[in-house]
Amino acid sequence: MSFQYTLQKVLELKQSQKNEFEAAYKDATDHFEKVATQLYHLLKKKEGLEEMARNQLQQGTSIKAIQFQETTLSQLEKEILILQQQTQQARLKMVNRQDQLMNATVEMKKYEKMKQREHEQYKEESKRIELLEMNELSIQAYANR
Repeated sequence: MSFQYTLQKVLELKQSQKNEFEAAYKDATDHFEKVATQLYHLLKKKEGLEEMARNQLQQGTSIKAIQFQETTLSQLEKEILILQQQTQQARLKMVNRQDQLMNATVEMKKYEKMKQREHEQYKEESKRIELLEMNELSIQAYANR
């Protein structure tokens, strides 16, 4: 008779849930990285435009060029604000998915630990039964002499 864990289906369900949460966490992390990278590039672009505007002001430039730079910077700041909000939302989603993954992992580990304990008990009980059978056989062998 081999060992069969009574809660094997539950353990498999917990493993499946953990895998789903792992995939969701990976997706959330990828999305966060994508949005954060976009934000980084926009901030670098803004920094470059501001540096260029400072240089042009020192060298002297037309009012039309200054107005164009200000309009461009204003649009860029709006885009940056939107991306900052998206980055924060993506970060919150990623943290939420990480919490779900951690909870699912803990649940799965509980069932694995219970399975391990139950298997140990099964092995001990099997050894005990084997010893009893051996004792019974030796008693019968001695009695038959």
